[in-house]
Amino acid sequence: MNDDMLGYLEHLAQQGDFLRIPFGILGSGYFLNHPDLAQQVLLKQAKKFQKIFTVKYTAKGIFGENLFTSDGELWQVLRSIINPAFNAQRFNAYASIMTDYTKIMISQWQPGEVIDIPTAMMDLTLGITSRAFFGEDLRDNQIGQAIIKFIELFSQRISSFPVPIWIPIKSNLEMKRLFALIDNHVGSITVKRRQSGEDYGDILSMLIQAQASDTTGLLTNEQIRNEVLNLFAAGYEVTAHSIAFTLYLISQHPEVEARLLDEINQVVGDKTVTISNLNQMPYLEMVLFESMRLLPVTAVVSRQAIENVVIDDYIIPKNSLVLVAPWTLHRRSDYFPEPLRFDPDRFNSQHKDNIHKFAYLPFSGGPRICIGNAFATMQMRINIAMILQRFKLTSLSDYQLQPIFNFNTRPKNGLPMLTHARKGID
Repeated sequence: MNDDMLGYLEHLAQQGDFLRIPFGILGSGYFLNHPDLAQQVLLKQAKKFQKIFTVKYTAKGIFGENLFTSDGELWQVLRSIINPAFNAQRFNAYASIMTDYTKIMISQWQPGEVIDIPTAMMDLTLGITSRAFFGEDLRDNQIGQAIIKFIELFSQRISSFPVPIWIPIKSNLEMKRLFALIDNHVGSITVKRRQSGEDYGDILSMLIQAQASDTTGLLTNEQIRNEVLNLFAAGYEVTAHSIAFTLYLISQHPEVEARLLDEINQVVGDKTVTISNLNQMPYLEMVLFESMRLLPVTAVVSRQAIENVVIDDYIIPKNSLVLVAPWTLHRRSDYFPEPLRFDPDRFNSQHKDNIHKFAYLPFSGGPRICIGNAFATMQMRINIAMILQRFKLTSLSDYQLQPIFNFNTRPKNGLPMLTHARKGID
C-alpha cells in the first residue's frame, strides 16, 4: 500500500464517501471521504477515537507518553500545559530566529546554483526549530545528524507495520542508539536551564517554568524531554516539505509569482520581513494555503474506534481503524472546483469562510489539530517571502514532480531548482 499510498487513496475516493477496506493482519477498517464524516471522527465524536495502536505504541515505545500518544484526561492536561509555548506573545522572538536563519541561508546561495529545495528547507527548519525549542543550533554538532537520521528511521517505521521496538533488529538498535544520544543532550540542557533559572525565550524554558507551577505532577523531567522531542519531530518535516512544494508551485505559475512578488515589494521592499508584515500580505497566505490544499504533507489522518460508533447511517465497530485523507478531501470538486488547478484565490476573503472546516485539513482538525500550526505557518510565510525577495527559482527542464507518501508527503526524487538572482536585502 505504501508503495503508492497516494494513488491508493485516490482510488478509494472514486468508490464513495464511506468504504469498508481491508488492513491485512490489522483487520478491516473504514475510509471516510466526506467533510461531514471527517468532522464526526475528528471533532463531534473525537472522544470515541484514539490514535491507531501501531502508530501510538510505536511512538510511545520511542518517545514515551506525550501529547501525540496520550488520550483522555492526560492529553487534556498536557495540551493545556504546552499551549502557552505557542501563544502570540512568544511569536516575536520566534520570528526573529526565523528571519536570522533565513538570511544566513540565502546569503550562501549563489546565482546559477542548483539546490535541492527539500534538503535546504530541512536544514533551515532544523536550525530554526532547534533554536526555538532548545535555544541552540543543533546542526553544529553530531546531535543534529542524529536527529535527521532518527526522524528518517521513525518515518519509515511508522509508515508500515512496525516490528516491536524491543526486538533487536538492526533498525531498532540504531533508533535506540540515536535516541540515547539525543535524549542525553536534551537532558543535559534541561539540567543546566533549571540550575540557571533563566528564561531563554524558547520552548524548553517555557516547559521548565510550567513544571514549577504544575500541580498535577505530570510534568516530570522525563515528560519535558518527551514533549520537546515529540514536538520537534512532528513539525520538522511537515514544515520543510510544505515550503518546498510551495516554492515549486510558485515557479510553475508565473502569474502567481508576479502577483506575490508585487505584494512583497509593496509591503516589505528591500527590508527584512517582520511578523507585522505578515498580516499585510494576504496573498502570501493564500498561496501557502492553496499549496497545502493541492499538496498536503499530512496526506492521511488515522484513528481507531475505542467503542462502537454510529455516524449517520453507518456503524463503525469497536477497534476498527479509520482513515480520513486530506489528500482526497482537498481534491473534492464539490468543495474545490477544478481541484487539480493551483488557484490561491480559493482562499481570498470572499471565499475562504465558505470552505467547510473539515474539507481542508492541512494540520488535521478538531481538538487534536496540530498544536504548532501557527508556528509552522509563520515560518513558512517568512521563509517563502525572504527567498522570493532575493531569488527567482526555476525547475530543471527534465524534472517531473512525483509526490510519494512516507509518513508524510514528499517529492520522490527530491526537488532540484535553479537559482536566479533577483536583488539583495539589507
